[in-house]
Amino acid sequence: MLTGPLLTLWLFACEIPNPEAPSFYEGPALITDVVTACDADRDERRIEIRTEGWTSGGLISMSLDGARFESHKLLSVEAAEDGAWDVLALTLDVLPDPVEVVADASTAYLCDPSTEEALAWRLVVYDAFTREVSDCRVWGPDLDWNAVAGYSTCDKRLEE
Repeated sequence: MLTGPLLTLWLFACEIPNPEAPSFYEGPALITDVVTACDADRDERRIEIRTEGWTSGGLISMSLDGARFESHKLLSVEAAEDGAWDVLALTLDVLPDPVEVVADASTAYLCDPSTEEALAWRLVVYDAFTREVSDCRVWGPDLDWNAVAGYSTCDKRLEE
């Protein structure tokens, strides 16, 4: 028989369900917001993605003409404890020479208006549990990402 401090410890070890506690989000990871910004003064390109549901990261790809493309991993920087949302972010140094580009750290796509207007983008986020693509977006000029990089088709255009 438990008595005294052992009984108290045992009682605290039993978790009593709280009907008011939020349930864990179990739906697929869905893109809810995309922000990209390029700062020519700092030579930085920043990407931030918000999702409904947790992710296991994402992949952002960019190309000016389809002849050359870059892909960079997006990692979670903040997430809800109940799995309701996730924030993925990446900051890339802008370098003028494509030979010097390092994946996930730098880009050769400059911060000038002509580049910004001509840049094609593709974004995918991966489900936290299956690690399969759960949502995607494309924006900028139309580009056949399958022909350019062998990527799966994404027909969801980002509302700009």
